[in-house]
Amino acid sequence: GIAEGYFSREECSRIVQLGENYEAQEGKVGSDETSSKNRKSSVRFVRPDDDSNWIFNKLESALTLMNKQYRFELQGFFEGVQIAAYSGGGFYDYHMDLGPGKHSGRKLSISVQLSDPTDYEGGDLEFLNIEQTVPRSIGSLIVFPSYLVHRVTPVTSGTRRSMVSWIS
Repeated sequence: GIAEGYFSREECSRIVQLGENYEAQEGKVGSDETSSKNRKSSVRFVRPDDDSNWIFNKLESALTLMNKQYRFELQGFFEGVQIAAYSGGGFYDYHMDLGPGKHSGRKLSISVQLSDPTDYEGGDLEFLNIEQTVPRSIGSLIVFPSYLVHRVTPVTSGTRRSMVSWIS
């Protein structure tokens, strides 16, 4: 499901600023420490607390509506949210969000566009074998089953910021 403009421009700015309070890490692929050939990004993880609860409440409202088509039995945001930045050729090759170990319980993935589309070039979210154009407008939210294979194409200029979460 897609909801364009689900988060306002101001809310997106608040999320980016909140993320600055957390340590930036290199984006990894699963538990693979040598994942730089498959992914180049910077990530920050935000957990629910007094400053971020509003984000989780808003995501949960969207999930409640969008899960009606999937009918998954959902339990919660066990991994918080990940705020990612892709710049200088940053990308994430084709992958699934579902995987072994701690990622095996993921049912739905959420991605929220935090950047204005004029802030960067490239950086498209694409799905393998699905001809769906994903909106680039700031605040747009997309929910999809975690088993769908997807990627972020290389960012050729500027910085693409997004917020991602997985629901178990």
